[in-house]
Amino acid sequence: MTYSSMPKDARRTWIVPRSLKEAFVAFAMVAVLTVGISKAVQHFGGRFERARGAVDADDLGQRPAPSFRLPSRGGGQLELSKLRGKLVLVNFWATWCPPCRDEMPSLEKLAASLEPGSFEIVAVSVDESWAPVEKFLSPRTPFQVALDDGARTSRLYGTSKFPESYLVDAEGNLRLKFVGPRQWDDPNMVRLLESLGARRKPVHG
Repeated sequence: MTYSSMPKDARRTWIVPRSLKEAFVAFAMVAVLTVGISKAVQHFGGRFERARGAVDADDLGQRPAPSFRLPSRGGGQLELSKLRGKLVLVNFWATWCPPCRDEMPSLEKLAASLEPGSFEIVAVSVDESWAPVEKFLSPRTPFQVALDDGARTSRLYGTSKFPESYLVDAEGNLRLKFVGPRQWDDPNMVRLLESLGARRKPVHG
């Protein structure tokens, strides 16, 4: 074998240093991982945006949700911070609000269809006492209910009309705002919640 344009005394096989090989392999792995993460982010972002557009929700970015601690139905206090790690839908409503009453059955269906370990509904009533709330709700409502007497917490969130709902992600950040009533068990809504981490309950045959 001959070497073109190479002096006789320089005819040596060039051996790639091991450290250079390892560096190249590491660089290749990082590049592949980066591309994979980028594609995953694009897929997730696209899925989220498509679902958000389908349900007409206002994007709030990812700013920290205002914390609150309110009297809970059945006794005790309900603290938003204690729900960290779950996707939380905070729904501000009142028994004297017809649209609020109309959307309540679909809220119950939504709560019943998703895993409570991944998703939670907090229905915050701005009624003046528990009496009308207890009269309206069924004894086994499948979500948590709190009382915001004086509507201080709803105003803290920027709510002026009812119902209004806010989606808080697992890190405690505000993500979306829903103005007005919704059909909460609509498939588009469920897909939106799934894109942010909610999981459906398994169907047992």
